[in-house]
Amino acid sequence: MIGPPARHHLFENFTSCLSVEPAFDRTVVSYQGNRGVPGFRWMKYKEGFSRRLVEQFIQAYRPHSVLDPFSGIGTVPIIATGHGALGTGIEIMPIGARVGEGIVQAANGVSATDMSRATDALLRRIKTSRPAPKRFSFPHVRITEQAFSAETELEIAKARHFISEVDRPAIRLLLDVACMTVLESVSYTRKDGQYLRWDCRSGRSLRSRVDKGPIATFHDAIEARLWEMIEDMDSLKDAYGRGYPHLMIGSSLNLLRKFSAGQFDMVITSPPYANRYDYTRTYALELAWLGYDQDGFAKLRQRMLSATVENKPKLNWLHSVYADDRVFLDTAFTMYRSQSVLHDILNALRNKAHELSNKHVIRLLEGYFQEMAIIIKELGRVVAPGGTVIMVNDNVQYHGEEVPVDFILSDFAEQSGFVCENIWVLPRGKGNSSQQMARFGRREIRKCVYRWVRTDERY
Repeated sequence: MIGPPARHHLFENFTSCLSVEPAFDRTVVSYQGNRGVPGFRWMKYKEGFSRRLVEQFIQAYRPHSVLDPFSGIGTVPIIATGHGALGTGIEIMPIGARVGEGIVQAANGVSATDMSRATDALLRRIKTSRPAPKRFSFPHVRITEQAFSAETELEIAKARHFISEVDRPAIRLLLDVACMTVLESVSYTRKDGQYLRWDCRSGRSLRSRVDKGPIATFHDAIEARLWEMIEDMDSLKDAYGRGYPHLMIGSSLNLLRKFSAGQFDMVITSPPYANRYDYTRTYALELAWLGYDQDGFAKLRQRMLSATVENKPKLNWLHSVYADDRVFLDTAFTMYRSQSVLHDILNALRNKAHELSNKHVIRLLEGYFQEMAIIIKELGRVVAPGGTVIMVNDNVQYHGEEVPVDFILSDFAEQSGFVCENIWVLPRGKGNSSQQMARFGRREIRKCVYRWVRTDERY
């Protein structure tokens, strides 16, 4: 367990910031709150948070420029722009970036009439008896093979063929988004936390029997989604038709460097959690739809913030990114190396490495906090004095060792020029896994929203 002096010092600094906030339930800090929201309901992007949370903070602080360095489907930059601010988002998962761009186009460019015509034409093509050329077949990778019925495979190929012939880029984008967002519903798969569960009808050799129940045809699913998108267009134009946010595709570990000091007066974000979730696995169908092959999956996973046991160290790449500013990188790494509670936890896990279900969780935590130190140090640079950072994150637990992510990241923030004003705790935390519960008992860990305020001093 963690040594008392190190833990006491960290907890003494931040325990006074803790308070339970009943208003922040799971529908607010997760995708659940977007289930019926125009545009944001198109994709079950479970890693996002709700429109309500974003609007609450934007209305309270009235920022002029807002950044989300982990923007998902663009909730923060789209809503910020709709409220008259300059919204900027960075997202490495192309799925989220594609959906966000689709919402923006529906709000600012495409008419419902034009989209209705394209919808009718696509549905007619899917119903034709003529098959699509083989090159338009779904581009499977190993993890997606046998995901669809034979009929669904044929209909998907016809849709891909039709989309390739659409001249207008915005219409083509929205049709593509519609198809991508129904893939799970027409497949033999189901997203389940960090796993992709398979229905027993897939023909795969499976350990457990899962039955999704009735599975819609691709034609029916895409028809429902497209008319839902058309139905949403007037609402999107009213709410977000004031212009285009700046949506960037890539890693915040190098893209944050492109911004000027003090460029933003607010950041609202939720980085990946240090919880082993591999989004290239759970979003395998969508990535394959976008043309990612096996090598593309591996490269994307490695570029993402280290949060899975598959991630390798990024040290060489980070040194190349900061080749012209080694002092900045060294300062961020010093923040990481000097975090004694974190290193007590890592040492405890190293001593029990032979007992861990996967010893690479140690490497995961090392990489995660090294990289988050860089991200937070960059936020200290790009956020203007007096600016605010709102961050949603979860604490995690491995082999009975709780990692106080909220306190560690807030420590990094205070070393980067922020003052931690609040750590709002959700009324209901997250339980440990059944395997850990059997050995260590039930231990609920905190789910939190942090508020850091930038001081007037430059760091």
